[in-house]
Amino acid sequence: MAQQSQCFPFEKSIVINAVFDTIEALGLKLESSNSSRGTLIISDGSHTGKMRVALGFSANVNQTQVEVYSVDGGASFAEKWSPVILDEIEGRIRRVYPMGKEE
Repeated sequence: MAQQSQCFPFEKSIVINAVFDTIEALGLKLESSNSSRGTLIISDGSHTGKMRVALGFSANVNQTQVEVYSVDGGASFAEKWSPVILDEIEGRIRRVYPMGKEE
């Protein structure tokens, strides 16, 4: 499975908070995280698969790229959850910053 990604017009701290809120809201489990690299490994409650969520900087300074891809052969798991996670992150950010700009 190819990675799925989306760029958000916000700094990394805002996007990472939305990622953590998304994981909780969707009932997913945080397996591990590496804050210095900006990566998280998540699974569902029954551990049917794992995926990595990686946050990185975009070409623009105030943008954050979020990439979601499978880990350990969990391609179908990541394929199912990637668009849901990216959509939920976007929705959470838009509720806090409806005009698309940080305050």
